[in-house]
Amino acid sequence: MASITVVSIFAPAMLLGQQATPVPAVPPKSFDEMVVAADKDKGPVAKLSGAPTKTDTPLIETPQSVSVVTREEMDRRGAQSVAQALTYTPGVLTGVGGEDSRFDDIVIRGYDAGSTSTNMYRDGLRVPSGGQWTRSQFDLFGFERVEVVKGPSAVLYGQVAPGGLVNQVSKRPTADHRGMASFQYGSFDTWQAAADVSGPIDGEGRFLYRIAGLYRDGGSQIDHTDLERKFIAPSFTWNISEDTSFTLLTAYQEDRGGATYQFLPVAGSLTPAPLGYIRRENFLGEPTHNTFDRDQWSIGYELKHRFNDTLSFHQNARFADNSTLYEGVVGGTRGALLLPNAAGNWTRRAVRGIGDAHNFSIDSRLQADFETGPVEHTTIVGFDYIRGAWTHLRTGATVPAINIFLPVYTGIPAGTVFANQVSQDAVESQKGVYFQEQLKWGGWHLTLGGRYDNSDIELLNRMTKVMSNTDADEWTGRAGLLYLFDSGIAPYASYSTSFEPLAGTDRNGSPFDPTEGEQVEIGVKYEPKGFNAVFTASAFQLNQTNVLTLDSVDPLFQAQTGEIELRGVELEAKVALTEGLSITGGWTFMDSEIKRNNDGNVGNDFANVAEDTGSLWIDYTFQGGPLEGLGVGAGVRYVGARFGDNANAFRVPDYTLFDAAIRYDLGKLSESLEGAAVSLSATNIADEIYVAKAETAISANYGPGRVINMNLSYSW
Repeated sequence: MASITVVSIFAPAMLLGQQATPVPAVPPKSFDEMVVAADKDKGPVAKLSGAPTKTDTPLIETPQSVSVVTREEMDRRGAQSVAQALTYTPGVLTGVGGEDSRFDDIVIRGYDAGSTSTNMYRDGLRVPSGGQWTRSQFDLFGFERVEVVKGPSAVLYGQVAPGGLVNQVSKRPTADHRGMASFQYGSFDTWQAAADVSGPIDGEGRFLYRIAGLYRDGGSQIDHTDLERKFIAPSFTWNISEDTSFTLLTAYQEDRGGATYQFLPVAGSLTPAPLGYIRRENFLGEPTHNTFDRDQWSIGYELKHRFNDTLSFHQNARFADNSTLYEGVVGGTRGALLLPNAAGNWTRRAVRGIGDAHNFSIDSRLQADFETGPVEHTTIVGFDYIRGAWTHLRTGATVPAINIFLPVYTGIPAGTVFANQVSQDAVESQKGVYFQEQLKWGGWHLTLGGRYDNSDIELLNRMTKVMSNTDADEWTGRAGLLYLFDSGIAPYASYSTSFEPLAGTDRNGSPFDPTEGEQVEIGVKYEPKGFNAVFTASAFQLNQTNVLTLDSVDPLFQAQTGEIELRGVELEAKVALTEGLSITGGWTFMDSEIKRNNDGNVGNDFANVAEDTGSLWIDYTFQGGPLEGLGVGAGVRYVGARFGDNANAFRVPDYTLFDAAIRYDLGKLSESLEGAAVSLSATNIADEIYVAKAETAISANYGPGRVINMNLSYSW
């Protein structure tokens, strides 16, 4: 395997010498640029995505449920994070941890796909893992689109949770000159300055560039918690020849300030305490010990080379680095986890976490497009490799109690000793070989794929000097069949599998096997001929086995006899009409059940799975008359009641949130203002107070309140 990796790494140098074809005056766009061009001025409707197949197969021909949030949709709704971009996506639940400035909190079909998971990708490569708090969160301004691939996707990506994955697509250089600068001011005295410029460097268009960046500073929903971010993402494309292109992608992000995440007691948030409810803004930590600093940077590339009309080569690679410092004071004494007393006084603990993570990932694949009689083939054979190393040190101490209703801050007492709680070194790697065959015969589209993975995790406990090793070898596969009628209706059926390695051993000292996921999905897609829209309806059954549960023989250990089942129906509509009207809507029904479990949870709902969720966003831009140039949008989001834990001890109530946005093209007032625009966006307009998390008696959290932002921009 090592020799394959070396060849893959040096493939760019080998291919650069193959420039027999002269550079054209206007070089062809890469697939990623074609995707961006396809979405331009079409509101929420996307027709292409490379994420589900790693080819340029249109979504209407893909036998799988896939949702795409375009740049225009994000901007019109005023989304500020990846999680916010996905709030109107069916099958996706965001913010289940409550208000948290550190991470993107995303759940797809019942399973974690956010910053703390291995289900988040950027440009087709997995986002680096790390220790407890050393995780990445990328600013939404750097992305052209956000894609959600639903269901097990291990065949193309390796170890993933069965619910689905998120792929964030970076902004890339464009063949035409364009630029944008903006200034934003909003809630919590937060202001932001941003710019995005792109275009060719030379007259022939061989060299293209793009630079996107921003600076943001202000307060937050939580008292005594300020947030600051610096972000810049330069990129460069070299169209080496008509058949070869190379794109360099870099990014740097610096986060400074505190953390808005809180551990609140259930009594006082989910249910009333003797003295009532805790204010949503109350900060129960210590202002002098509230830090979340993160530095992350990455450098990578995308290489595309076409050997002939049949064979092409594609390679993505990236090196990423992340370091964090987290300091916080939260409720509950470690070990005892005491609840507040009748007067509202609550014991607390202070924690400090220091970590760093380094990651290298590469994905190389050959693609063959050919025909055998009436059958069209698109075949890919690929190899990917991921290697990450991270360290994590967590220390803690007990600090004075605080009143949860009227907090008075005492600071960390002098002489407080922070004792080591967790100290780890880890090296993780994954090597995978995959194959995919797409066959097209008339209206029939058949997708078949298989993959073999070797995953290895070496974890050193620096406190005990014990090294544990988790080595997993796994085969995964998928099959999908779709028929596309001339009317634009495309029914489909698919089957796919996934796996995730588990650290630890059973009572016999044997390493745990990976958890395994499988999904059966049937559905229908529809692209009408008369207007620009995509409709999707799907039904699925998702099972995960080898889940850890208490060992029935020795409860001091765990066994892999657990099983979880989810069944669901999803409906999605994305419509863009020529008269300026666009609609994004979705509804999801999910029924979850813990099928096998030794913890006493058999028959319970799986945590954080709401039976019903739904959303609708309607946007309209006036096309003429005195209101020409004015755009308005309004949306509603509903999340049904759900349990916050597998024991079903804490039921999180349902909630409904309303959002709105308004914008105006100032160029309609005067030609001198052409390119200028002003917009106002608001989320949770009614300032609904709701609990988004209730995991244990001392681990609840409120969801985000009302946020209003005004933005002034100029584009050219």
